Amino acid sequence: MKTLHQQIEIAGNKVYGQVNRMWPDELPILEKVEAQRAYKRLITKFGKKKVWCEYLNEWETKKLYAGRKRPRKCWLSLNGDTNSLSKGWRRLVHDVSHYVHDFRFSNSKDHNIAQAKIEFEMAKFVIDSGWLQGKLKPKIKPLLTKEEKNNKKILHYQSLLKRWETKHNLATTKIKIYRKKLKNLR
Repeated sequence: MKTLHQQIEIAGNKVYGQVNRMWPDELPILEKVEAQRAYKRLITKFGKKKVWCEYLNEWETKKLYAGRKRPRKCWLSLNGDTNSLSKGWRRLVHDVSHYVHDFRFSNSKDHNIAQAKIEFEMAKFVIDSGWLQGKLKPKIKPLLTKEEKNNKKILHYQSLLKRWETKHNLATTKIKIYRKKLKNLR
């Protein structure tokens, strides 16, 4: 007969097995910009917990701060080894699930069933969101010719000029109004 701890560990391993089987056979290369965007979006979506606030006497939602964390080198899979557990999308989801698990359950041990379920949800979200098809990659901007760049600058300066002229007209109108009010008070 297995102890409760052993039963929980077996259940956690089953969930980890589901996570490993859900990933496609060939994963795309994970670049730095993609990793940064995926990290922030995963933290924003999954990094929330409800805590009791004694002061307000109600439940409030705390959020995990995504911050300006740079992508870890092990997340990037630029050498072509995209399907191992130690690099790429799988490693990113695993690491972020640990961050979220540590935030939600600060007194809990790593690699338990709760962390495995968080990783399962994150992996499912990444696959269903189409991030593996390149949705997080930055759009490539077309190169502009010298004439197009010049026209773009002209339009920008015209809009700035129009905005400042509007501010100037508003200021002169206000000055007239306040001079009249001062004159009436004297």
